[in-house]
Amino acid sequence: MSEVSKPRPVAREQALAHTLCALFVGFFVAAEVLGGKLFRFTLMGLGPRDFGLGTNAEFAATAGILAFPLTFVMTDIVNEYFGKPIVRLFTWIAIAVNLLLQPVIRAAIAVPAISFTPGISDAEMQRGYEIALGQTSSIVVASLCAFALAQWLDAAVFTWLRRSTGGKWLWLRAQGSTIVSQLIDTIAVIFLAFVVIPRVCGNEPWSLADAWSVSVTNYVYKFAIAVLMTPLLYGVHVVVDLYLGKAAAAALIHGAHPSDPD
Repeated sequence: MSEVSKPRPVAREQALAHTLCALFVGFFVAAEVLGGKLFRFTLMGLGPRDFGLGTNAEFAATAGILAFPLTFVMTDIVNEYFGKPIVRLFTWIAIAVNLLLQPVIRAAIAVPAISFTPGISDAEMQRGYEIALGQTSSIVVASLCAFALAQWLDAAVFTWLRRSTGGKWLWLRAQGSTIVSQLIDTIAVIFLAFVVIPRVCGNEPWSLADAWSVSVTNYVYKFAIAVLMTPLLYGVHVVVDLYLGKAAAAALIHGAHPSDPD
């Protein structure tokens, strides 16, 4: 009897790609699921009017921005080691997963809830579930369109900055691509979801002032978080280099960016 051959171990580069894809998609889906909730906050008692960003006393933001900045780190790491085409592939995978989940989420909302929590009725539990997960179609469409556009732009700017700096200054290409892409993403998703699509569909849109206020808040938050996550970006970079080995990591980067100056 012939000996059963053992399965070949997964190459480290392949395992890394799978892990990054899973994290990227997971953070994006989490941001999408959380995006239907808005919350207000101040920065140590300071609001938009204190920074010359409007007349509101408090910032307003979507809860999705608690998870979305983590996609920045994943995008930059994927681009660094695998290049622009893989970033765009992962983007389409994330969008496809989100679309495939929509019927599941709608079905979960549709089934009647049963509450075993004292003081909360079945109807209250159902209503809370509907509010928490029942994003309108306009939000879903707007966020996916904005995400696709922003990721395309992020990958292009990151690659251009990497080539322009000869592969130096990771922080510059990471922050530069994020500043540009997230400005477009933030404005696009808010204005599409709450102004353009409702107006086209005959629903009541937000005022331009409210849409701009939320856009500015979300962008300021994303920008600040992106800057604060710079050490995390370098930390992930070090972990990946240690996991692959410096020679293998350098070879992977060179394969992803063959036009870099020597």
